[in-house]
Amino acid sequence: MRTRPSRAPNKEPSSARRLVEHGRRHLPRADTEFLLTHLLGVPRYELYSGAQATSVQQRRFSRMVAQARAGMPVQYVVRSAPFLDFDVYVDHRVLIPRPETEELVERALARLGSKAKDRLLVVDYGTGSGCIAIALARRLPKARVVAVDVSAPALAVAKRNVQSFCVDQRVRLVRATGLGSPALSRLRGRADLLISNPPYVPTPRIARLDRRVRKHEPRSGLDGGPKGTSIVGMLLEHGPGLLRPGGLLALEIDWSHGRFVRRHAPAAEIEQDLAGRTRYVFLRKEE
Repeated sequence: MRTRPSRAPNKEPSSARRLVEHGRRHLPRADTEFLLTHLLGVPRYELYSGAQATSVQQRRFSRMVAQARAGMPVQYVVRSAPFLDFDVYVDHRVLIPRPETEELVERALARLGSKAKDRLLVVDYGTGSGCIAIALARRLPKARVVAVDVSAPALAVAKRNVQSFCVDQRVRLVRATGLGSPALSRLRGRADLLISNPPYVPTPRIARLDRRVRKHEPRSGLDGGPKGTSIVGMLLEHGPGLLRPGGLLALEIDWSHGRFVRRHAPAAEIEQDLAGRTRYVFLRKEE
């Protein structure tokens, strides 16, 4: 059943503050503000300090609210999601970047230390929108990044983002089904950093995810197999083979995977996210 656009004020001009109050009847304030800042192209504070919306913008806002009210994530509504200090294009072909993945990037960069200025080779496995690859290309000015995904549609999104940030000369997109793929054979023993936010949600838990996630985000980016460890296990087993001596493997994992990681990679460091849950794995290849 199609959702009718909620009727927004249509006098020209209308204050953004008035539209926020209209949107709040149907959505959380944060979602309403997110939609409106993207629509008007203004920072959040201007919504409450005189920003105006034309009648055309009011009608578009009404349609956006209706889409979000029907369950579509607001990032898909505006086709944009923030990641660290930039925004990437997103749609149903890729996962919406999360704050936990921003933290993965920051922690990996911290471990590189002074090597961040070197000519590094970085592999981003399961690149999705390309947000990790782009972030690392921006923060590691001499690095070459290989962004890998099994999904051709996801790589199309990553290509769009990589080109929009003008890092396509240093970020190479590769379609591969695993680290043993022939497309990655030339990288063995050469990578300084292998980083991944792989699918890690246990299959039985998929049905209990938030409806917006379950219905709209690609299952291939979420489902990590019966225990959520299918790709995580592959990366722990074969990832070190891709690294040069001293290279770093950095993974985002599910909160339930601590025991699995300790069993398969005893030397790995396991860290908690900002919410206090098991979330990150760091494994340094011996020199």
